[in-house]
Amino acid sequence: MHHESTPPPARRSRRTEGTRAGGRAERVVAAVLSATQEELGCVGYGALRMEDVAARSGVAKTTIYRRWPTKAELVAASLRAVNAEQEPPDTGTLRGDLLAVVMGSVRTCQTKTGRGIVRMLQTELADPEVEALSRGLRDRNRQRNKALLERGITRGELPADVNTELILDLIFGGIYGRLIHRGEDVSEDYAAAAIDTVLAGACAGAARLPKEVAGKRGDDHGFVAQRLPEK
Repeated sequence: MHHESTPPPARRSRRTEGTRAGGRAERVVAAVLSATQEELGCVGYGALRMEDVAARSGVAKTTIYRRWPTKAELVAASLRAVNAEQEPPDTGTLRGDLLAVVMGSVRTCQTKTGRGIVRMLQTELADPEVEALSRGLRDRNRQRNKALLERGITRGELPADVNTELILDLIFGGIYGRLIHRGEDVSEDYAAAAIDTVLAGACAGAARLPKEVAGKRGDDHGFVAQRLPEK
């Protein structure tokens, strides 16, 4: 009598085993990245040691090295984790989105982890590894914020020929200059006033791209100046 054999269950690779949400691997990653952020806040990048991260997280150093072979890779992952906590908002208006991003950044900079990251970027930028980390963090934030402006253009809240790079420089350059370089508080009222001022100027045509660049975007976004969101 012929019996059909049942194929054995597929073996999961050790690399993916336990990576489900809430699984052991996820808890290990979270513990290591949290410990890395705390160490950055305490000692900065140059003095950060994998041994100290292992001791603080309770995770074996060999386990940490297996996943992040270098200190730069570990710190980059910890910075991405901080960034991931700031999900791109969708409040329904460009003004609301920008205000949410700004105030989220302000709150992060006021935490111990945030202060450590800021101190690292201010005092250790001459280190090529820190410069690369800074550039990666800056580029990710820039792309996220630029996407908010592009969505505002699509919704008709900004003209199609607006210079998004200039708008980002004016809003975030001013906010970070006050918060980080001058060490002054940024209230929600201050942030809202800065955003309103820049958006009003942009809607009035004060931040236009050169015609040859703007023409590539097209003129079918239906911009209406009076659609600048109300406070």
